[in-house]
Amino acid sequence: MICLAIDLSHCTTPAPSPQEIGEAMHATAKRLGVRVLLDAPAQYPDHGITYMMALAESHLVVSTWPEHHVVQIDLVSCRADTAPETAIEPLLALFGPEHTIIRRIPRWDPSPLPVAA
Repeated sequence: MICLAIDLSHCTTPAPSPQEIGEAMHATAKRLGVRVLLDAPAQYPDHGITYMMALAESHLVVSTWPEHHVVQIDLVSCRADTAPETAIEPLLALFGPEHTIIRRIPRWDPSPLPVAA
């Protein structure tokens, strides 16, 4: 299971259009080798965007705070053909962050549960 929380700060392009974000997300999904089932951008008046993408293998979400030049990306997937840190390059190229923090979060341990006596 892949679970990444990615924080981008000091972005040089903090407010791209929903279309540009969607294109970068689709490019990321293609690089991951996952299938997009649904994409839904939500534009907030006078603020940022949250763009949600449902994947056959889980989800990808991008949230922007242009007034702070900050973007958060959440990626959860049960598979990837490419390392997710490499697959997110289209998003990094779009936002142009000065700082990127990528956290891998352990969410599931496939080892069997102990049997109760």
